[in-house]
Amino acid sequence: MLNRPRTAVLLIALISGLLCPHLVSAQNQDPQPKASNTNGQDRNLTDKQEAISQQFKRFESTLHDLGEYMKKTDPARADLLFRAFGQSKQNQMTVEMQQVLQMLEKGQLGDAVERQENLVKNMQDLLALLQSEDRMSEVEKEKKRIQDLLKDVNRLIGQERDVRAATERGGNPADLKEKQKQTAQNAEKLIDKIDQQDAEKNDSQKSEQDQQGKSTDKKSDKKTDSKENEQEQKSKNGKSDSKSESEKSKDSESKGKTPQDGKSDPNQKGSPEQKSSQQSQQSQQQQQSQQQQAQQSQSQEGQNQQSQKQEQKTPGREEIEQARKEMEKAIEELEKKQKEAASKHQDDAIQKLAEAKEKLEEMLRQLREEERELMLAAMEARLQKILAQQKRVYAGTLTIGQVPEKERTSRHTARAVQLSREESLLGLEIEKAILLIKDEGSSVAFSEALSEVREDVQTVAYRLNRTQVGELTQEIEKDIISALEEMIEALQKEMEKSDEEKKQQQQQQQQGSPQDQALIDMLAEIKMLRSLQLRVNKRTRRIEKLALEKDANQAEIFQQLQQLSNRQTRIQNATYILATGKNK
Repeated sequence: MLNRPRTAVLLIALISGLLCPHLVSAQNQDPQPKASNTNGQDRNLTDKQEAISQQFKRFESTLHDLGEYMKKTDPARADLLFRAFGQSKQNQMTVEMQQVLQMLEKGQLGDAVERQENLVKNMQDLLALLQSEDRMSEVEKEKKRIQDLLKDVNRLIGQERDVRAATERGGNPADLKEKQKQTAQNAEKLIDKIDQQDAEKNDSQKSEQDQQGKSTDKKSDKKTDSKENEQEQKSKNGKSDSKSESEKSKDSESKGKTPQDGKSDPNQKGSPEQKSSQQSQQSQQQQQSQQQQAQQSQSQEGQNQQSQKQEQKTPGREEIEQARKEMEKAIEELEKKQKEAASKHQDDAIQKLAEAKEKLEEMLRQLREEERELMLAAMEARLQKILAQQKRVYAGTLTIGQVPEKERTSRHTARAVQLSREESLLGLEIEKAILLIKDEGSSVAFSEALSEVREDVQTVAYRLNRTQVGELTQEIEKDIISALEEMIEALQKEMEKSDEEKKQQQQQQQQGSPQDQALIDMLAEIKMLRSLQLRVNKRTRRIEKLALEKDANQAEIFQQLQQLSNRQTRIQNATYILATGKNK
């Protein structure tokens, strides 16, 4: 079985290698290149783009193969890989790369740059999706850690306030001193606890960076070695060509001129034009090597800055340390029986602990926002995958439905059964999405919408298995597609709204303790309930129309009406929960 962290590091390193400046190298070209260098630069761009296209094709193949390999041993990770593979196919990234390649071959650099920017954005989204699962678990662990530290800080604040109150009441200095010592020791234990946690986090991050750095260094070393070999080969070829040309020119001059005219300097090795061409080749090689060194230095600086950011200490740690020092000063004043001075230091200690609490609460709020964003992104990617598969099933249903029932053969029946199996697999995917929403707990209408989609998927799978590909089956499939599109749109709006709220919160100071924000806000939930009710109304009218037909299947119609009745009851319950706020 593959190691989960190692697999993630390998995939992330691979796609990070693709997200390099080569993708946008057309942007860095001189808009008015010299005529002698134009063909060489265009060829260089085309070769780079072709190499990236081949790398990405191998990356897609790796995603799919790893997903198949881990399907039994690690279903959750396999599902993530398949979602990433589906997202890449849906965005047609390999097709986009081929179109960019054609533009570069034609010299259409402006159009190529626009396509490359879109490709970079899609690659970044793909990278975020691959990182989402591991990051989700990291955020959950970090949330629990910060919540635990907040409890410790609140406990310290309570203890220090008790000591201060006893000092104000004029208690025994010896007893006050012992209580203050105990509180200071508790503060020191908390500091040691934070330091140990920070050290463990930094060590694990360094090991992951080392693994990722080794894989990227191997690729860069191979690239630089191949480039150096190419340059050496070009220089050798250039020298041999210049020698052959000079020899030919000497022979022709000796044949066409008199002995007096044929006198030449024996030290002369080539014409001025040949020397200038050699110098231009050398200057180009120097420029390329300088650009490579600049890129390597920039990447190294970026890694250093990233490592410095990752090695930052837990916020609030310094404030707790300052509070401990104030407690030590209070102990010294109590030894001198200076209660007023000790009380002042105790006030300062309480103030510093309150500042530490504020910083921890701010970090907890940020973690909750990030967790919500990851949840929205993961849900949107999952629903996009389900929607694409449902559209394929719908297209297959339409194809079979266009064939008159009397003209259908066993081949059509087998195709319908295959579509039924694919629809049943969609039901499993929707079940996973429902569990994800229910674990989050705040969204009521969204959970109900997914439950209704699951029911419709089960109905479609049952009907396709019986080769019932008529109007009712097709209408139910259209309802599934419409519901999925509405949910995806709602998730996208929530992500956009989250970005806007983040900008506003950066300008305004957050007050009060952080609260868990709902995955979907109240207005979006109400809109979702409205859509659910409209779909029930539409399905009711459709069943009424079918019931009026002469050859109507009464048992089937009764079953559909019973399902609609249960659905209406659940919508009513969801509305009640939203109105009373029981989901909060």
